[in-house]
Amino acid sequence: MTRTLLVGDVHGCAAALDGLVAHAKPDKIVLLGDLFTKGPDPRGVWERIQSWKPECILGNHDFKVVAIWDGPSTSKAYAARAALPDEARDWIANLPLFWRAPGVIAVHAGLHPHEGIAGTDPSMAIILRRWPHDHDRANPFWWQLWQGPERVVYGHDAMRGLQVRPRSIGLDTGCCYDHALSGWIMEADEVFQVDPAGRPIVPPRQFWTDFAEPGAG
Repeated sequence: MTRTLLVGDVHGCAAALDGLVAHAKPDKIVLLGDLFTKGPDPRGVWERIQSWKPECILGNHDFKVVAIWDGPSTSKAYAARAALPDEARDWIANLPLFWRAPGVIAVHAGLHPHEGIAGTDPSMAIILRRWPHDHDRANPFWWQLWQGPERVVYGHDAMRGLQVRPRSIGLDTGCCYDHALSGWIMEADEVFQVDPAGRPIVPPRQFWTDFAEPGAG
């Protein structure tokens, strides 16, 4: 049986990515965006992407890296941009917003809860948490309203950490904040988790954080 590993926000944590892949032993890897910023080794993550050829989708921080590529910036994304080779720009800019398999949709942040991919614009795909927007904390999360036939796997929400539900799975567990990197083997419906150094965490843990919305992710 093929083992497909969907990985939450890597954020430049190459050592954790190495450990997660060694722990989960996948045949195929899908990275859910926010690949390079914040963490200690964006160049290492790029090198692993070049070596392993995983499928990747666009995250909000990846979008920021491209946006500040051509000039100096005070953005936190600039440290990641400076560590990446020039060919990374077009590669990032052409990342898709979604990855699909039978019964599964992967997206960095969220989907239109009633219309699915067809109703999801790029900003929703890379930043959405609450529906219809994140400006009011009384709004429900998009996944609370999701009734589509697919199970949706997403990142972007370190504040709520690991969340495994029948219709959705949240995999951002804040590795760049010294918590964990999490992944899900699709075919086995099994979660794997490592600490920032790449050491397995067994069983996987929920990492609640005190980050103020909407910054985490």
